[in-house]
Parts: sequence; structure tokens; C-alpha cells
Amino acid sequence: MLRKTGSTCVTPPLPGRRGYQPTADRCVVLQRQLAHRRNVVKIDKALPLDVLAPLGCGIQTGVGAGLNAIRPQAGDSFVVFGAGSVGLSSLMGAAIAGCTNICAVDLAENRLALARELGATHAFRGDDPDLVGKLREASGGGYHCGLDTTGIPTVVDTASQALRKRGMLALVAAPAPGTRYSVEARYMVGAGLSWRGVIEGDSNPPDFIPELIEYYRKGQLPVEKIIAHYPFERINKAIHAMEDGSVVKPVLRMMQD
Repeated sequence: MLRKTGSTCVTPPLPGRRGYQPTADRCVVLQRQLAHRRNVVKIDKALPLDVLAPLGCGIQTGVGAGLNAIRPQAGDSFVVFGAGSVGLSSLMGAAIAGCTNICAVDLAENRLALARELGATHAFRGDDPDLVGKLREASGGGYHCGLDTTGIPTVVDTASQALRKRGMLALVAAPAPGTRYSVEARYMVGAGLSWRGVIEGDSNPPDFIPELIEYYRKGQLPVEKIIAHYPFERINKAIHAMEDGSVVKPVLRMMQD
């Protein structure tokens, strides 16, 4: 069912499940696929499909979490926890919004280096024992807004502590059923913090995907920097590269007719 605002598609609950439901429990890889017209967005045939393919999920989620949900003002500060495709896309979105202090937190040095290349002004390892102190120092007392892409309760707590008064933290991960987030209540209330759950970047794809394409055309959304292409017969290698963190977003090229 499509929500009246058009921003989120929620399917009816399946037996024994609660809350947001996926559109499918399984997926198949096909050269051609029949789809309902509301599930596709028409684009210019001249555009590179193997570059724009990820716009429909991770990139839309990351950029949209900032531009549609958090909506930072020009000059605000922004921090993201997790520098995968969603996190790195959110960095690009923060730059588009005009944020001047943009920070990435991750455990992989190659991801932090890529974050800097994509516009991060600061980058820290997530296992730094003084992470909160360094984040608050780098932001002059805490970030205006942040995004957690990990779904790890301790990381959400750290992210909350890295915000300044009246800061907002967006949550986009899909952790295991039963996962609960917590933060020291007096701190959250005293600082006036807010959490915001976000699905698919809180976007309306028929409107937002063309917007993302325009950012790409203008060079503001260099998604090609987080993509690595693989021929379909190397699908297992693509999966391994994704799992070991050496590749952010592997994209399979299907065999041509």
C-alpha cells in the first residue's frame, strides 16, 4: 500500500510479523523483468545504467536521509556512522545541502580515505577509545545532525553523545528483530535530542530519483567512485569483495544479447 504522502511504501503485515515489511523475501537475477509501472522510473537512455543502478536503494537512502528527513541547513555539521554505500551517499548529500563540517566514522581505513575524497572534512576510526571526545572537539561541541547506518546499539549511543543540544540522529539500519536502542535518559532529555527513523531516504522515488540524476549530471553526486563493476560470471567474487569491505558497492553487468 502506498502512503498518501507517497513517501513510503508499506506492505500489509505478514503472519507472525510486526511493523515494516519487505516487498519480497527472495530475489532473482534476470536479464529482463516484468514490473508494475509504479515500481520503475523512466530515465534518459543516454545515461549509464550500470552507474545509476544503485540509485534505487542504498544511494537514495543515504542522500534522502539527509535532504528529505534531517534537512540540515547550510553551514550545519553532519556525522555519519558507517561508511558503506548508504553512509558515503549521505556524505555527498550533506555536501549538497551545504554542510561545512562533515565527518565519517568507520573501522576500515580504505572507507575513511574514500569518505575524505567524497567531501568529509573529518574521519575517525570507530574503535577509537576517545571517539566521543574527538567528535565533540572536531565539531565545536557536538554535531547538529547525524546518521547511523550500522544498527548497532552501542554505536547509536555513541552517535547520540556526539550531537550538540537539540541535535537529530537519523536511523536507517535494519537490525535483527528484537534489537533495542538506548541512551542515557537525562542526557537525551537535557540536550533536547531527537531520533528519526527513516526508510528509503523518506523519498518519493518518481520525484527523488530524477533529482539524484541531476546531482550526478552536475558532478555533485559522483556515485561512480563507490561502485566496482563485475561481469555476471564473477558474481561470487563481487560478493566476497563486498563482505571483506574492499568494495563498497559491487554492480553486476549482465550478459548482453
